[in-house]
Amino acid sequence: MNLQLEPYQQEAVDFLYNRERAALFASMGLGKSAATLCALNQLFQDGAIRAALIVAPLRVARLTWPNEIAKWDQFKWMKVEVINHKKPSGKADIYTINYEKLHKLPNLDFCDVVVFDELTKAKNPQSTRINAVRPLLKHHRRWGLTGTPRPNSLLEVFAQIRLLDDGKRLSSSFTHFRNTYFHATDYMEYNWEPNEGSEDAIYRKIEDLTLTQRAQDYSDVPDTILEDIETVLNPEARRQYLALEKDLLTTIEDDVLVATNAAVLSNKLLQFTGGTVYTEQRNIVMVDHSKIEALTSIIGKIGREPILIACNYRHERARIVKYTGAVDASTYEGDIEKAWNSRKIPLLVADPRSLGHGLNLQEGGRTIVWFSPTWSRELYDQFNARLARKGQDKRPRIYRIIAKDTIDEAVIETLRLRGDSQSAMLQTLINLKKLRSA
Repeated sequence: MNLQLEPYQQEAVDFLYNRERAALFASMGLGKSAATLCALNQLFQDGAIRAALIVAPLRVARLTWPNEIAKWDQFKWMKVEVINHKKPSGKADIYTINYEKLHKLPNLDFCDVVVFDELTKAKNPQSTRINAVRPLLKHHRRWGLTGTPRPNSLLEVFAQIRLLDDGKRLSSSFTHFRNTYFHATDYMEYNWEPNEGSEDAIYRKIEDLTLTQRAQDYSDVPDTILEDIETVLNPEARRQYLALEKDLLTTIEDDVLVATNAAVLSNKLLQFTGGTVYTEQRNIVMVDHSKIEALTSIIGKIGREPILIACNYRHERARIVKYTGAVDASTYEGDIEKAWNSRKIPLLVADPRSLGHGLNLQEGGRTIVWFSPTWSRELYDQFNARLARKGQDKRPRIYRIIAKDTIDEAVIETLRLRGDSQSAMLQTLINLKKLRSA
């Protein structure tokens, strides 16, 4: 198949090709992978590079990039090698590796370009894996790709930019960066907020390094239909839920649940709203059936169209498989992308952490159901973008099943607020680019 670039994709190609260091902040579904391969292809043709390394989440490194290269006529000449347990052979044009194995490479002498796909995987400045590879980046061109550069906080921008420019723009020290642009909002300095004017100052610092492209400005994907489906916990589950929420302790069928900190508590509460809970003895107890009923109702409403279901816990997936006959993505053997797009899987249930990046599933369906919500705006956007992306010819539909008056509602509000911050950042970068070119 011959690749025909959209004008905005050509802009991305030119941006990457002309820069040693670059960050492409492009919304999911705008074809970042194809644009990146075009830029690499030009560098290969110029004789400017010998090989490129693409760092990506596991499934993306092993499936998506090799599939993308094989899909287009322009790139079929490229020899692809997935780095797993062996060292790079030195005989490939494109190497791919997942972030978890990156630190095991003794050197990067075999390539001239390193592409960090889903750059937000490098957002933690204390990451031992990322910090282990930073000294190996020498003469290399470095490109970062993401649609969500600040999924939760502006602080997360620092490590991503430092990976690309060695700290030239925002400082090489996270502490210095934080103390320069932020202030603590509590005595223990756990929470930090930007100083007045800091957001604009940070964006100006990185403006020359970044190209921002938003889906709503370029994509032909129809607007997504979003519908929240409310459920109500049964009286006994509600009583136990409130007890856990208030006292951090409740008893379920003679087993004791103890929430020792906020993270554990939130997970227990989210399990409650889903209807099944892990006890301290690792038993699985069903406490409520309302979300399963809501899910089966949606399935009946949709009819024959395939549905992609997101949930956070293994026991939720097992329960959904039991009551709906869905396929569990974590146990599927074979190319799940091809199976879904050929409509061989009518119902697919997945953890958004494992299926939230890279896969192009827009040909197989248009409906996503969030059985349980996620705190992560990045995972939320990435999972939705498996269907709501370029090539989707129907209006995408997203259903969120929310237990009324529970932590579910707080999670949804957090997603909304984090989404607003993300949009504000991207809009600011766009405005700065316009001012600079005026």
